[in-house]
Parts: sequence; structure tokens; C-alpha cells
Amino acid sequence: MEKSTNTLTKKYGVLMTFCMVVGTVIGSGIFFRNEVILAAIGHNMWYGVAAWGIGGLITLTIAYVFSTLAVRNTEHPGLVGLSEMLLGRRYGYLFGWFLATIFFPSLTGILAWVAARFTVVLFGWDVDPSFSGYTYMLAAFYLIAIFAMTTLSPKLAARFHVTCTVIKVIPLIVMGVVGTILGLVNGVTFDNLNSVGFIAPSAAAAAEAGVSFNPFFVALVATVFAYIGWEAVLNVAGEVKNPKKNMPIALVGGMLVIIAIYVAYFVGLFGAAPLEYIAGPGGVRYAFVNLFSEFAGTALFVFVIISCLGTLNGLTIGGQKLFYALATKRSGFNPDLFSQVDRATNMPNNSAILFLFSVVTWMVIYGANFTGWYGEFFSDISGGRVAIFDIAGLVPITLNSFLIPVFVMTMIKQKELGFFNRFVAPAAATAGACFLIYAAVYTQMGAAIFYIAFFAVVMGIGLLYYRKKTEIEVESTSDV
Repeated sequence: MEKSTNTLTKKYGVLMTFCMVVGTVIGSGIFFRNEVILAAIGHNMWYGVAAWGIGGLITLTIAYVFSTLAVRNTEHPGLVGLSEMLLGRRYGYLFGWFLATIFFPSLTGILAWVAARFTVVLFGWDVDPSFSGYTYMLAAFYLIAIFAMTTLSPKLAARFHVTCTVIKVIPLIVMGVVGTILGLVNGVTFDNLNSVGFIAPSAAAAAEAGVSFNPFFVALVATVFAYIGWEAVLNVAGEVKNPKKNMPIALVGGMLVIIAIYVAYFVGLFGAAPLEYIAGPGGVRYAFVNLFSEFAGTALFVFVIISCLGTLNGLTIGGQKLFYALATKRSGFNPDLFSQVDRATNMPNNSAILFLFSVVTWMVIYGANFTGWYGEFFSDISGGRVAIFDIAGLVPITLNSFLIPVFVMTMIKQKELGFFNRFVAPAAATAGACFLIYAAVYTQMGAAIFYIAFFAVVMGIGLLYYRKKTEIEVESTSDV
């Protein structure tokens, strides 16, 4: 009789790993963050191109460092596992707590809101979808529907995710190719480049407030959200054939393809319609309709919404297990309760419910930007610089702050790595992470101060629920 084994088999080649990188990263950020970028840069198209390119290269460098760590330490998969390996269990726990309470729920809440807003734009239910009650009701519906599917039928959720992965690249490639060609042929691209009289909405708001404004930094910070997702690929490092060779190739090659697609899409979008119609809410749909006719443009815009829902589904699948992951190590909220798994669905439903509550909370916080709840609060504490709370642009501050010590410890501890992988790549990743932090703080000074204070409180609460030893460790100690 054959013996059973818990060892994962090597079943993913370089092509499959490459596809996982591309399919996981490309989501909704490329669609709705371009509206932020166009509203900031106006006719300065090259600012947007540079932002997408530099933001992608920084992300690529960070991903490459983690790929070299993952292939040598397959027993510690993922960001949290690798961080714990280099910096200790407490650090790994706090990183996991951050992902469970801030990172994943805030981004999932934004995705629900964006998918709903694009749907309201599609059907024309409100002239201002950002302020519309339809947007918030539909966002709640999407959240509940995706939550129900991922918890009650994980297999259906997996099929939905695969289908959306295929669909999501269609509007990007079509807009990138057709928009770029037609924009050059009919002169719209050149007209937009020469629209020096057009003042970008964000620049106009800054000028009215009498504050400094850096359109490139705003554009750069806006791109970060669209490059999130490569982290999930680290979890399958132990299942990749010849991982030392194939993981870096797949990550580097995949990220380069993603950067190329993002830049091409942005250039195509820039040439799809006059700036005054695309630099603001509803600009993406207008660009598709203007370029491809009402029917074809609407069909492609439906693909955009499906892409958003696919990303929402993916974030929910990963996020709803985070409190469970903390509980299995006997840390976090009530480990006995949140480590339970439903026998029928094999899902940690208690963890999923807590995650859903967190998502709704963050969605309300993000949506408050567009209902005027914050008023001039952030503007007052930052000297008039900003009056919004764009969590998608603030999360990179703390995410990269968690990553920097990992890069430093890689240079100190990973002596078996070659010179490039041990020193050059981590140093470049550290510089890139610091630059992203600076850009995020610069563009949202008042909100950044408030966010960092809030982050400190959340981390302090997390420490209260940290347990130095797991029950297994305690039992092992008592047996000695």
C-alpha cells in the first residue's frame, strides 16, 4: 500500500505560472484609476505613461525580491510567511493583522463601490454616480452576492474567477490597439496633447485652494492599486517546476507584459475622445462608446464591469480566510471561534462574516469622500493640501513600510544568495518602496497623517490579541 504524503507536487510550468501572474494582477484598478490620472495630468500624457511605467517597474523589483525568497523557502509561502521567517513571529502576525483589518477589506470595499459606480454609469441611473444612492445600494448587493457565492459554493466562485480573468484583458487590448491607432489617425491624440488651455480638474482644485500640486506624484500613487495581486503567486512557489528558474522568469516576464498592456491602454484611452469628456467620472465609458459606437462600446464596458466583479471575487476569496489564518496560530480575535471550518462547504464562515463586516466599514469610509462627510477636515490639518481620504492611495504607505524591513533583512541574513539577489535587488526595492511612500505622503499629507495615526491604533489593538506561543508550543513545553 502506498504511503500518503503531504508534499505538494511540482505541477506548474513557467507558462502556467506566467498566466497566474498576469491573471491575478490585471483587475479593475487599470480602469477606474485612469480617471484619477487624467483628472490630474490633463494634456500631459507623458506624465501618465511615466507613472504607469515607473509604478510597474517598482512593483516588478519588489515582486522579484520576494520570488527569490519564496523559491528557497517554500515552507514559508506568501508575504506573511516570508516576513515571519526573516523578522520573527510577532512581525509576521502584525503583517497578517494589517492585511486582515486594513489592506484586503479596504481594497475589497473599494472594488464593490467601483463595480457599482460603473454599473450606474452603464445604465444611466444617475447623472452623478459618485454621489448616487444607487451606487451604494448596488455595492452592498454585489458584496452580499459575491460573499454568498464564495462561502456557499467555492467551486462556482473559482469558475467565475477564471472566466473573468479571460474577459478582463479584452477591453484593455482592444482599447490599447484601436484607441492608439484611431487617436493618431483622426488627430484626437495630438489635439489632447496640445490642449494647453484645458486645466485638469485636480490641478484646478489645487489652484483654487492655493496649494502646491504635483500631477506626476498623483498619477504615480494612483497606479499602485492596479499592480496589486502578484503577492498571491508566492503561495504556489512550492508547486512550480524548477522554481529557481521559472518563478523569476514568470514574475519578471508577467510584470513586463502587464506594464506594456497598461501603458498601451492608457495611450489608447488618451486618444479615444477629447480630454474634457474623459478626465472625470464616466470618462471610461464615454471613451469606449465614442470609439466603438453605442452598442460595441457598451458591450466592452460591460466587460469592464465583469472585470471589476472578478477582482472583487478574487479579493473576497483571499480576504475571508485572513482572520482564520491568524486564528489557526492561536492569535487574533477569539481563535476558537474563527478557526472553525464549516463541514458542508469547507469554508471558515466565521472568519468570512467578520471580513464582510470589515469590508462594509471600509466601503463607507471610502464612499464618504464623495458625500462630503470629511468636509475640510484633512484640508485644515494639512494647510489646505487635501480634503479627501483616498484609501487606495494611502494603503501603499503602510504596505511598503512593512516590506522595507524584509528587504533589509534579506541583505543581512540571506547569505546563500548571489550578490545581485542579496544586495542589488533588495536595495532597488527599498529605494522604490521609499519613493512610493514619499509620493503618497506628499499627495495626501493631511489624510496621510490621519491614516498613519489610525493605523497605529489598529496595530495597537492587534498587539492585544497576539499570543507569543501557540497551544502546540505550550503543550510541547509542558511535556518537557
